[in-house]
Amino acid sequence: MEILVKLNAKSIEAIKPTDRRVEYPDHLVKGLRLIVQPTGIKTYQLRYRYNGQGKRLSLGRVDRGATLADVRDQARDAMLKVANGIDPSHQAKQVKEENISRVVDGTIASLLNRYAAERLSQLKSKGNALTFLREFRSEFGDLEINNFTKIQFTNLTARFVAEGKGTKANRVHTHIKTFYNWAIGVGITDTSPCDRVPKPYKERSRERFLLDDEIKLFWRATESDLEPWGHLYRYLLLTGQRLNEVAYMTDAELPEVDHWHLSSSRTKNALRHDVFLPSQAQHIINRNTRIAGNAGFVFTTTGEGAVRSFDKPNKRLRKRMNELAGRELEHFTPHDLRRTCETGLAMLGTPQPVIDRITNHITGRGMARVYNMYDYRNEKAEALQKWADHVEGLVNG
Repeated sequence: MEILVKLNAKSIEAIKPTDRRVEYPDHLVKGLRLIVQPTGIKTYQLRYRYNGQGKRLSLGRVDRGATLADVRDQARDAMLKVANGIDPSHQAKQVKEENISRVVDGTIASLLNRYAAERLSQLKSKGNALTFLREFRSEFGDLEINNFTKIQFTNLTARFVAEGKGTKANRVHTHIKTFYNWAIGVGITDTSPCDRVPKPYKERSRERFLLDDEIKLFWRATESDLEPWGHLYRYLLLTGQRLNEVAYMTDAELPEVDHWHLSSSRTKNALRHDVFLPSQAQHIINRNTRIAGNAGFVFTTTGEGAVRSFDKPNKRLRKRMNELAGRELEHFTPHDLRRTCETGLAMLGTPQPVIDRITNHITGRGMARVYNMYDYRNEKAEALQKWADHVEGLVNG
């Protein structure tokens, strides 16, 4: 249905909806019309012909701020494009698709994928970073990066603190903040919701290590979950090495039966490292229960990839130790096995420089150690064998 009315701001406001769709042609711009739906929605539309076909171009809604003066200018520009052989509706569709693509590409989930490919792929800690960003992606992945607010950021980390996961809250805080710093650095955004937000939890320096009685409980507890987790944990205790470095250990890194060599690309501090293994650790590597695979991983559940996702095995181990102890033991992590080894080495009289070389710690301010692979070999081998013998004496005593 079409009704002739001289369109202006007052007449448009006065038009009331009917039970049918009504069109009001503009008397100044040919093809421009106001369409009023029974719902009361008022829309401007331009009708024109292009290559012999009738076309329609939506120019906005009155309730969303479209004014008659602006719409007339848009309609005149569109008709000028038609005269120059350009279809304005096709051009508008392309702009709309580009805007949609820009929004999708600007979502947190999309940018996290780019962040992982461009930045995290260069880091040894990529797995840890993605783990701590998991909830961030899950809850806010569909948001455009600039729509994630400081309130949402603080509420997310505060929730972890309330759940008793203060350390996790700090790690999530750090990784989201680093993600936004990267986004600012590559020109995706200009601001960060993490700016000037302090970490939500005050961490205490850990000094946890297993006492002799706890080492006995630990060894017994690992018996119920030996392959591969129990063997992995025992190896950590016997050698004092880092969890992720042990988890990705392969046969190719064993030039000799008692020698584990890690290249600089495999270590946290990017320094090559050599561990001269006690006999007890060698037995773990050469056990006949190992899951075979072409990749040669020493600790694997599939034969194709290294072990990962340590949370559930850690919980099983602590639960079993508590059951054996008949009480709740102080919480400990795999890293505390490394500290237990260091403490034990010191207790047995190992000099600190030798302990540092066993654990691949950089000593001396600003000084990177450079030494050949057999530097301190005898001292390191003797110290670890003495410690492994001590552990064996405890668990068999």
